[in-house]
Amino acid sequence: MSQRDHTANSPRRPEILDVPWTPGAKQSALEQEVLGHYVEYFDRAMKTRNWSPWHDFSLTETEELGSRLTADTVSLVEGFLAIEEYVADYVVAGLELLRNDRTRRRIQLQWGAEEARHGTAWELVLKSSGARSEAEIEAFLAEVQQQKWDPLQHAGLDTPLGSATYAMVQERATYFNYQETRIRIRAEYGLPALPTQEEQARGSEVGASEAFRMVGQDEIAHHGLFLKIVQSYIRYFPSLAFDTLNKVFVGFEMPALRFIPNGRSYLRAVLRTKLYSANIHREKVHEPILRSLGLDGHAAFKKAVEFAAELPADREPDGISFSKSGEWTIDPRPDVV
Repeated sequence: MSQRDHTANSPRRPEILDVPWTPGAKQSALEQEVLGHYVEYFDRAMKTRNWSPWHDFSLTETEELGSRLTADTVSLVEGFLAIEEYVADYVVAGLELLRNDRTRRRIQLQWGAEEARHGTAWELVLKSSGARSEAEIEAFLAEVQQQKWDPLQHAGLDTPLGSATYAMVQERATYFNYQETRIRIRAEYGLPALPTQEEQARGSEVGASEAFRMVGQDEIAHHGLFLKIVQSYIRYFPSLAFDTLNKVFVGFEMPALRFIPNGRSYLRAVLRTKLYSANIHREKVHEPILRSLGLDGHAAFKKAVEFAAELPADREPDGISFSKSGEWTIDPRPDVV
């Protein structure tokens, strides 16, 4: 079978049929739709993001330019390394939560495999730049392992939907942080924010800038996958979806910040570099997610949440919708003949 044939036979979003939409029927349709998201995601991941931290950015360039990195940048990268090291805890917790959902288990494993290379990338950046020695990295990682990350530390992570919702937010926030750090590193290297003509010609950015570009591509792809999963939940279980969105949004914080060994230096670096703040989170993470979900902003979201709990549970998926301003529309049932 050709590759085109495989694509043609990939799972598609189920069509809305004239059948009773029981909770079981909606769950079955949701699972089929999530499988379609996974197949599409996996195909693109293998074709466009199949990279190795040991081979696909220049450690030689990272070493040559390492002395140009400031102390704040080094603290940021070290903090990123610590946070990424908790991926294993996240994967294990997720597999337990999703053990009866084959598709979501596979997504968790694929996500974990891709995330595993991010910590390695930051380890290589620190060592190649001369910012940290092998012994210092080993001692740092040993200290990281003394604490265990628990999903119950974050609001909403006790359900499959909550897990996807949290990941949707966290991945977009991480993408933003990595993009901003990439631009900062380029400035310290003496490079413009955008790739130079030489970088464009060779197909990669210089040193650690390329590492941040590649990891950033992973993060925004992960965000896109979990966004689609949340959108599917909204389609079939809107009341549950908006209740979960509200819980996650209200209680959201980046994972494991309270655990990382260099927590004080990391947070001070975040403040000094103005990398992240509540206002930045609202502008660069929260509001873009709401727009992707089809809402104009937070006021529209709160309006949608307010009335979502009152939506009928037995209506067909295409019979309920919301406007950009957060107002719900319920199509009348056709007359029964």
